[in-house]
Amino acid sequence: MIQKHRGLIIKRKDGSEVVNYDDENFPSYIYNGYIFMGCTWERVPHYHEDIELITVYSGEMAYMVDGTYITLKKGDTLFVNSGRIHYSIATEKRVTQYIISVMHPKIICSTPAVEDKAITPIITDKSVPFVHFKSSDFDAPLIQQLMVEMEHDAKGNAFLITKYFFLIWDIIMHRFTDAYRVHVGSMAEEDNHSQKLKTMMFFIDEHYKEKITLREIAEAGGVSQTLCNQIFHKFTEKSPIDYLMHFRSRKVADLLQAGTMSMTEIADVTGFSGASYMAETFKKYFNLTPRDFKKIVTKK
Repeated sequence: MIQKHRGLIIKRKDGSEVVNYDDENFPSYIYNGYIFMGCTWERVPHYHEDIELITVYSGEMAYMVDGTYITLKKGDTLFVNSGRIHYSIATEKRVTQYIISVMHPKIICSTPAVEDKAITPIITDKSVPFVHFKSSDFDAPLIQQLMVEMEHDAKGNAFLITKYFFLIWDIIMHRFTDAYRVHVGSMAEEDNHSQKLKTMMFFIDEHYKEKITLREIAEAGGVSQTLCNQIFHKFTEKSPIDYLMHFRSRKVADLLQAGTMSMTEIADVTGFSGASYMAETFKKYFNLTPRDFKKIVTKK
């Protein structure tokens, strides 16, 4: 998801993301956002207990959810289920615009009966990592309309957000049995690999400042180096080392936005062997040198 501080993902001890809610007393994040190739908030694998909804109203983009690539066109809406590893992907050279809502299911757990019968069966069903509402589907215009209205009229209003969340959830419930389902026979292995990846991602989050090898990443997940590579490629489209380099580069972007450290100091605290290698790696992912990036983000 896009954070207020783009590219900054804060993790809990279990590796899940701490969502940057609009109000610390109400677990929802609603944002009218955009994505383009090379931005620092693109291709950042993460997961959280919250459900995520994204509706595209201009352009085209994609999402990866638990290793499945989903193309999102204008008018499409995507529901990402709780706990699924996901990230956004820019597919066009121009900017794509969308509305994103990240909301904790407890918002609509109004009673134990509602939670048991309407919420828990969906968020705990690992066979449905997402629901794709295509623009041509009969209910797609309504769910996009609700997303637009919620962003425009309800943001900052806990009561109205709850109201819209119930309406959106009703649509999700009616579509649930028609959603894409992973073959039941492969679910145990798929979920096991997802958990292994979460463990390895958290290991990288904790040790990215150090010299990390493929062997150490694999050992953190309790898998062979070969399987480690396979899991990362399936869920993130990157090798473990490429994921590590991208992670370090995003940390560089965070520090550049803060604007208080030299290039050498930033390289040292983000695990790079030197400023030159850091600059080369950073440009590979974001199409800008660290100095040019800093000029853009610090320009008033």
